[in-house]
Amino acid sequence: MTFEKHALLESSGAIRKSPGEWVVHVPRTWWSWSGPLGGLLNALAAQAGADLVDAAAVPQATHTQFLRNPWDAPISLIATVERAGRTAEFVTVRGTQGEDTIFISTIVFAHRTGAAGQQRITAPSVPAPEDCPEIHFPPELVPFGQQFELRQACGAFPMTGSSTAEMGAWLRMRPEVAADSLVAIVAMDAMPPGLYPTLSEPLAIVSTELSIHLHGDLVRNPIDDFVLAVQRNITSGDGWCVDEASLWDRAGGLVASSRQLRRILDGGK
Repeated sequence: MTFEKHALLESSGAIRKSPGEWVVHVPRTWWSWSGPLGGLLNALAAQAGADLVDAAAVPQATHTQFLRNPWDAPISLIATVERAGRTAEFVTVRGTQGEDTIFISTIVFAHRTGAAGQQRITAPSVPAPEDCPEIHFPPELVPFGQQFELRQACGAFPMTGSSTAEMGAWLRMRPEVAADSLVAIVAMDAMPPGLYPTLSEPLAIVSTELSIHLHGDLVRNPIDDFVLAVQRNITSGDGWCVDEASLWDRAGGLVASSRQLRRILDGGK
């Protein structure tokens, strides 16, 4: 599996130095609050890992720990195969700047058979994307927001002082790129933190850990349409919070799900 000519890689400026070894100087257009979007780094790690596994294997899960905030400089990504089995392959990717490890990702690649699966949860009932208002994130706060078209579909709007710590929006990349594995991984980190609807002004809430599960073969069956991203906060306190997110297709199919641990830097609930 390879995405070497992928529009996401081109927009990020990521360059392959050799199989499993990439370097990226993330442009400001892919930055979040104070550094590169974690979901983008997660997706780049998946690509680095994909270089080293069987061509038929597809990303099934990623887990990334963000050890320190990167500075505005190139990040080197080095992938290592930990185990290559008959049904799954396990890869570790380290992202470094100089002597510092910025993040560590583990990716599980699956050899899928194409057999139909079972879904035991139901998508939220929301209007179609064409019937939802487009929303824009302030570029000075969320530069990467310009990479997506977003249409508010459910929950509350950010920074409205709501009692609801949940929001959902239809989204797709600009220019239009089908939601394959890499795009889905990024999309899982595209929504504001779940606490944001409860706030009335911006607050620095940064990711320290992000786990993503993909529920199908998006390499062979990408979604050339909007996908619905729903983000909710499930707990917060003592400067920490935990969010859950889900990604759905228009037909109600579960595309991806995630859980994310965040630090609340400027005080917190």
